[in-house]
Amino acid sequence: MEEFAVLLRQHRLSRQLTQEQLAERAGISSRSVREMERDRGRGPRPRTVEQLATALELTGDARTEFVDAGRAIFWANRPGRHAAEGQPSLAVPAVATPRQLPAAFSDFVARDDEAALLGRVLDPASGAARLAVISGPAGVGKTALAVHAGHRLAPRFPDGQLYATLRDEYGQPVDPAEVLAHFLKVLGTDGSALPPGVAARAGLFRTRLAGRRVLIVLDDADGHRQVEPFMAPVGTAVLVTSRLPLTGLPGVTTVDLRPLSTAAALDLLTRIAGADRVRSEPVAATEIATVCGGLPLAVRVAGARLAARPHWTVETLSKRLSDERRRLDELRHGDLAVRPGLQLAYHGLTPAAARAFTLLGALNVPTFPGWPVATLLDCAPDVGAAVLEELLDARLLDALGPDRAGQPRYRFHAVTRLFARERQREETGDGGWTAALDRTAGGWLALARQAQDRLHCERFHLDDRSHPATAADPRVTAIATGRPVEWFEAEREALAALVRVCADAGLAPVTRALAGSSADFYELRGYYDDWHRVLGVALECCRRAGDRVGEAAMLRGVGSSLVELDPSDVALSTLEAARDLAGDLGDEVGVAMARKDFGYVLGLTGRLGEAETELRAAAEALGRAGRRPAEARALTSLGFVLRQRGELDEAVRVIRAAIAITRSCRDPFSQAYALRGLAGALLARGRDGEARQAARRAAELFARIGDPIGTAQSLRALGESLAHDPGRTAEAEETLSTAAAIFRDRGYDWGLALTELSLGEVEVRRGAEGAVDRLERSLRYWTDEQVPALRARALVALAAAAERAGDPTARVLLTQAHRLYEELGTPEAAALAERLGTVVPVDVPR
Repeated sequence: MEEFAVLLRQHRLSRQLTQEQLAERAGISSRSVREMERDRGRGPRPRTVEQLATALELTGDARTEFVDAGRAIFWANRPGRHAAEGQPSLAVPAVATPRQLPAAFSDFVARDDEAALLGRVLDPASGAARLAVISGPAGVGKTALAVHAGHRLAPRFPDGQLYATLRDEYGQPVDPAEVLAHFLKVLGTDGSALPPGVAARAGLFRTRLAGRRVLIVLDDADGHRQVEPFMAPVGTAVLVTSRLPLTGLPGVTTVDLRPLSTAAALDLLTRIAGADRVRSEPVAATEIATVCGGLPLAVRVAGARLAARPHWTVETLSKRLSDERRRLDELRHGDLAVRPGLQLAYHGLTPAAARAFTLLGALNVPTFPGWPVATLLDCAPDVGAAVLEELLDARLLDALGPDRAGQPRYRFHAVTRLFARERQREETGDGGWTAALDRTAGGWLALARQAQDRLHCERFHLDDRSHPATAADPRVTAIATGRPVEWFEAEREALAALVRVCADAGLAPVTRALAGSSADFYELRGYYDDWHRVLGVALECCRRAGDRVGEAAMLRGVGSSLVELDPSDVALSTLEAARDLAGDLGDEVGVAMARKDFGYVLGLTGRLGEAETELRAAAEALGRAGRRPAEARALTSLGFVLRQRGELDEAVRVIRAAIAITRSCRDPFSQAYALRGLAGALLARGRDGEARQAARRAAELFARIGDPIGTAQSLRALGESLAHDPGRTAEAEETLSTAAAIFRDRGYDWGLALTELSLGEVEVRRGAEGAVDRLERSLRYWTDEQVPALRARALVALAAAAERAGDPTARVLLTQAHRLYEELGTPEAAALAERLGTVVPVDVPR
């Protein structure tokens, strides 16, 4: 009766009525009003409750709440009687307050924000019916959060907490009528008095709860219809867990759970397996948290296994979990396991969705757009879209939102992907999988080609366009053609993973084509590690397949990537092998393309005569073959070699010829590349103003086409030209610092070391602190990379710093630089010889 007494007093006071005034309005005695407000007696008759509601001018929900509370007290205190108003005759024995929540998790971690939100949403003090749903995939900790929140909320629900699991022992949804029957019995209803059917039991359930503050926790709901019968009256709160967010329920607040952070996962592992044990092996513990993907159930299983095996080290379990094919077997401890929850969701799928789930998992790409579902199933795009929605509803996929190209993107949780791949191995024949993979890889290849054709970048011509490929959906093609750089950025990781999967499946033609079509993008954006790794996989695949033409192309691609990554001797040997293999195959264009890069690297290493021979031959052959942009790049590299040999006018003439070619074929990348080379030649010729103009134009072109490395290289050239003007030193340093920041951000060590050298030279001239450290870093880099010209340049700059400080080691440094220039046969050797003749000799050991 307490709830009714509180409501009666609240409404009377809100109407500013005395007990006597209310009694007079309702036509009852003032003593009766006093007794009811004091929570005494057997409770008012239903007719009296209606009179009071009218006297208090209650309407709508407020009247319903008030009347239901009064009637509940009346029938609860009169077992066995029949009411004229038609209330059922139900015996209600005295029962203890239900406390059905499972025991709280002593090792519960994180989820503080979610628990706080549930506390606010379900607070009965609001006076309204409250409903919250915790959603998320299997094993993410929905039940743990619900139980944790339930115990925190329990004091606010003095009339009890009801709990039920909405699935049976076989994982099938239970009939809500059965759960209602259980709840009604707990609330005191005799089993013989239970009405048949969900609707009648739901009505009686609401009657039993009227006027009470009860928390209802429903675990693992299958859908909306299973929850709707439990929607309770005012003052009661309902907390549901479900894979789906159940947003169709009225007034629902949803809390969608994500996996734990690495720190939270480690906290959970520590609480289960023991603090000393986990903290003594932090690397192995982090590896366990990582392979579990932050999934609380997986972490809990891992911790339980460690706790049950004190003779194991943390590293022992980490190694056992490192085998992906056995990981799900390892994530089992007694009846606690990760696989059953995934099996439950999987077995609930339609056949098409189940097949798509296994094939998507076998693709093993980190993220993917929606269209591959249709190609994997070989069905229409709209059918694939419906299957994708089914997988999302089953919480077997996560939606990530739009990617950089504007495509909706999706992914598996790491553990879910393992389960999908396991199902694919057991349920899909090799032939069916290979055909699906070939179709889908072909779809990605068609899009990559469309995007590649619209990039403004260097062309390596590594993709064998005779291999057919068709895009699955014209709408996706429009994205790849309209936003090619963004499309490649969005698909970068997927393409790299797909090359590996296709190679493992023995699909050499599509493997080579995918790798080759991506190489231009890798060079454009400075993804040199991806470039080397992906083409290396394709190279080995071509070798296994006996595809010598593909091998030659991929070998050339690997060699081109090594120019940016490894010491020059590695790049030279690889490019030389590519050149020779192309020659054996009679591929003149392939030979010329390899010679172009081979000659460039020879020029960097100071083998200037050989470099000139290779580059002139490459330019001539490429011109005959109609590869005009590649011809222009060969000529630009030739200009660089001529500049080193002191043939400055000829260098300028050759590079201007390259620029003319790029303009005739409207290739902005090759034009920007040649303009940057022209800036260097003009600067060496003493034409600083023209050099600045060329470098600035090169930077603008590179920025426009989206080439960050090319932009930074041009800014470095611009900074060097500005540094020749003593009045623009600050501008030069600012420009060089901008270039260095780009190189640092992109992880491009070559460009960073060269810019550090340029900055160090400027800083030495103005006596800045830190110049020597900067130059020494650059010197170490050029020594390791075996680039003698730049090593000598760094030595000269360090000598200038030593001379400025009065350090006698200046002569030693200059002597070392002179020796290098003399070996290269460059004009700097003579200049240094003259300079050394004017420096006072000192006896300094080498």
